[in-house]
Amino acid sequence: MQEYSMLFLDIDGTVLDTQNRISPNLKQLFKKLNQEEISIVLNSSRSPSGAMETRRETGLRNPCICYGGGLVVGDKEQIIAECGIPVEEALEFYRFVQTLPYDISVNFFVYDVWITDNKADPMVVRESDIMGLGPVECNLESIGSFAESIHKILCIGSHEALEELVRRKEEKFGGMEMLFSRAGYLEITSRKANKGRAVRTVCDYYGISPENTVAVGDEMIDSSMLEACGLGIAMGNSPEKLKLLADMVAPSTDDDGLYEVLKDLPLRRASK
Repeated sequence: MQEYSMLFLDIDGTVLDTQNRISPNLKQLFKKLNQEEISIVLNSSRSPSGAMETRRETGLRNPCICYGGGLVVGDKEQIIAECGIPVEEALEFYRFVQTLPYDISVNFFVYDVWITDNKADPMVVRESDIMGLGPVECNLESIGSFAESIHKILCIGSHEALEELVRRKEEKFGGMEMLFSRAGYLEITSRKANKGRAVRTVCDYYGISPENTVAVGDEMIDSSMLEACGLGIAMGNSPEKLKLLADMVAPSTDDDGLYEVLKDLPLRRASK
């Protein structure tokens, strides 16, 4: 029977339920897997501080993949790998969004700094409450004075407006990867950065074959991660398109799906 030595787990909608909670069963399972030295890597669209908060709550010790693969942070919060969008390309995108007849909030993330041009925007306030992280407000046109690249762009707006933005992207922004993390939230990274590539980076770092790893996620932004790992699992709350890509479908996050699917997996400590 195939045994797996590393887990790559999305956070929101996978580790966390719809109330942003980790179930007691899952916490206990993480404690057991930690004691058995099973490597568990959080692979999220969150910032480093957002991902590290969940890592602390779960007691995990391994690196975190942040910004949908744009940044890999080690167990001591050192940068293992990063791949950002050049500032001028990010600004060109920002200017383009301003020309559209939609209310879309554009947000830049540089390492652990969230930058917006209007932190009083209700969409930004709502996201700040969810993330537990406050943005810095500044003129986005000035970002080149303190950053060379952007790890992630987050666009918040109506799903219809963001779908129109995606439809137009190939003609103007072919170097960017655009995927929905949930309805109304469009995550944009360099095309060279996605969750699947970050999986391979971490596997190379530890000398582990991706075939011996498991990925679990719940949104299309997780698709490359599910495809990169030996076993790809979609949560029951995933869109049908992701379920079709997956090797297995777990119960939903509100039905303790991650615990249910992990508890019986054949896992072993990676050889050193």
